[in-house]
Amino acid sequence: MLKKILLSSLIGLSHIAAGNINLNLDLMITDHTNTHTSQGNVSIEENTPVSITFDELDSLFILINAQRENEIVNLQVQFFQQVDTDEPLPLSELFVVQVPFDQLATITLNEPDNSGSLVLSITPTTIDSSTSTAE
Repeated sequence: MLKKILLSSLIGLSHIAAGNINLNLDLMITDHTNTHTSQGNVSIEENTPVSITFDELDSLFILINAQRENEIVNLQVQFFQQVDTDEPLPLSELFVVQVPFDQLATITLNEPDNSGSLVLSITPTTIDSSTSTAE
């Protein structure tokens, strides 16, 4: 019985320890004649993949997972395009990037024929625990 209580307590503490990570996002898409930029800020739960879209680019979405290791954030990022079918079309392989908090990570996708590119800049920041609540 005591073993079950201790195990339950440890599981509860591990859920409390897994926190949120704030991501500042800058997206730039270019082709031969046009440049489009978008910015955003999202708070994601650590170790929980999140699909992110930008308002004006509803067919493009980015799947991001973030995991904290001390002062380093491990980001897993993959780009998709939503098409008419139910299945999204992957636009890239899975990128894995390690970046310290408050530092910039940049992921670039180039068109195979060099006709355009997509650049995503991500800056992870910590969320101030004094302003967040836990239940």
